[in-house]
Order: sequence, then C-alpha cells, then structure tokens
Amino acid sequence: MRAAGVLLAVVLCAAAIALPGVVGKTRGAARGGENTLWNTRERGLRRVLQRAQNLTASDADGRPPCLVFLLYSTSCPFSRTLYDDVEALSAQYGKRVAFVAMEKSHSSLNLLMQFGFHAVPQIVVYSPAGREKLRGSNKTTALRNYLRNVEGKQREWKCDSKAFDGVLPAGEREPRPTEWRDGSQEMARVTWCIVGLLGLYYASVRLCGSFRKSHEE
Repeated sequence: MRAAGVLLAVVLCAAAIALPGVVGKTRGAARGGENTLWNTRERGLRRVLQRAQNLTASDADGRPPCLVFLLYSTSCPFSRTLYDDVEALSAQYGKRVAFVAMEKSHSSLNLLMQFGFHAVPQIVVYSPAGREKLRGSNKTTALRNYLRNVEGKQREWKCDSKAFDGVLPAGEREPRPTEWRDGSQEMARVTWCIVGLLGLYYASVRLCGSFRKSHEE
C-alpha cells in the first residue's frame, strides 16, 4: 500500500513535468494586404509613443498621427487571439494607420507604469481625437469600431502612418511570435509538482516509520 503511494507520487511529478506548455502557434501572415504590424522592444516603443504624444492634428505634414499599440504576452491565450486580429487589421488598413506591438517581457516596469499599461492584452489608440485606452472584454470589436470612426473622418483628418516613418525604422524590429504558452498550464504544472513532492515526502516518512518500528521489534 505504501509502495503504491510512492508510485502515485512519482507518477504525479512525471505527469506535471511532461504537461505541455505550448498551446499553439499564430496563424500565418494576414492575407488580403500587406501586414504592417511592427513588433518592437522598449527602445523603439518609447520613440513611437513619444512621437504620437507630441504630434497634433496640425502636424507640419498635414498628416496627424493614427497609431494602434498592442501590448501582449505570449503566455496569455487572450493575447494570442487579439494579436491575430490586430495583425489582420494592419493588413486591412495598410498605410492609413500605424500598428505597433510589443511583448510584455521586452519592457521594463518603469515604461509600463509611465504609459499606464497595467495588464495584457492592452490596446491604446492615438488619433487626432486624442489618446484612448480601449476597455471591455471584446477589444477586437472596440478597435474595429474605433477605426471605422477614424476612417469616417479621413477627409477631415487625413490620417496615415507616414508621421512615424522617421521613428519606426530607428527601433529594433522583432519577428512575429510563433509559439504561445498558456500561463494557466504552467501554474498547473507547478501545482501538480508540489502535490507529487508532498505525496512522496509523506510516503517516505511513513516508510521510514514502518522500517524503524519493525527494526525495534
């Protein structure tokens, strides 16, 4: 019986270690247009966001900023879905709107706090109407509606992504993510490892006690 307990603990540890963490891959590059989603790191993002904040509707080139920024995490399944949707929108809108994304691990806590990013996935849009952080559970729908509103005012605003041509190439461009990990599975793996180790410890204590008792007899 005790041997069965030890075996069960070992099996639990082995199963937890073998538990797959990769939940999937991103879809292929969006079809129907050029994918303009620009993945970058903190240095490039700082330049882009500062540029967006400094520009106004009366930009010297007559092209006010229209920027969509996505903060995501490859360990978040919600980020994976939203990333694919934003990538598809970048192909749809082409040069009319700049699309920038960054994996959360590529940023410092200081930058996240400075620009008010507290969770993932997060979308912030800059346009002549100002800066807006999209809220709600369905951020894809919120972003589509926001961009439709921007598109409806194109004659008035004349938005395009040329306002960022000077800063985007200056930042390091990262490849699009190909693998995504489910953070909940990672936590489950750790939990089952702990359970298995506790079971192993308990079984070993019982075995030692039984051995000591039989030896004394």
